[in-house]
Amino acid sequence: MTWPFVLTCIAVVVSPGPSLAVIVNQALRAGRTTGLATIAGNTSGLVFWAAASALGLTALVRTSEVAFVALKVAGALYLCWLGVQTLLRSRRHQEQPPEDLAAGERPRGLWSAYRAGLLANLSNPKAAALYLALLPQFLPPDGSVLSGTAVLTVVQMAISAGWYVLVVLAVGAVRRVLSRPTVRARLDQISGLILVGMGVRMATLTRATL
Repeated sequence: MTWPFVLTCIAVVVSPGPSLAVIVNQALRAGRTTGLATIAGNTSGLVFWAAASALGLTALVRTSEVAFVALKVAGALYLCWLGVQTLLRSRRHQEQPPEDLAAGERPRGLWSAYRAGLLANLSNPKAAALYLALLPQFLPPDGSVLSGTAVLTVVQMAISAGWYVLVVLAVGAVRRVLSRPTVRARLDQISGLILVGMGVRMATLTRATL
């Protein structure tokens, strides 16, 4: 492991992307616990891509047009669906009185939040490309591929999870301050539009951008 790898991982993780948008959306929807469950799902997706990278399966994303298109279309549709659901939720926030809103937003649906994070990661072609293009560059030439991949993966996942936990904690603080239904409705509108925009952007990805 080298510092260039750590710095590269930090740069990749803090860059806005589908995972960040989904995690923030879930944390705004139902609070800190739900956001942490979404992070767990996203991290599970990283485990999958790391295993696929070690087995050479992520090469399909770059070499197979069919695999690439299927993955990006699935990811685009999923992000757009989440965005539309969030926009619809913003209308409910405007219509609900504050006491009903607070009662309806107790931590719930942790499996749903976990699944949202997992699907957002698994349907992101850039996540596959990250493990295909990034990890091999930092593997020791005279070491085991499997053990080297495992070590780098643990480091990358720790950086990813740590950053997203900080984001969820920050969102939790903002969520407590901005608890009025009208403000929450505006936040949902912004979050929904961002998710839809991410979906559209993913739909226009080409393999050359990976």
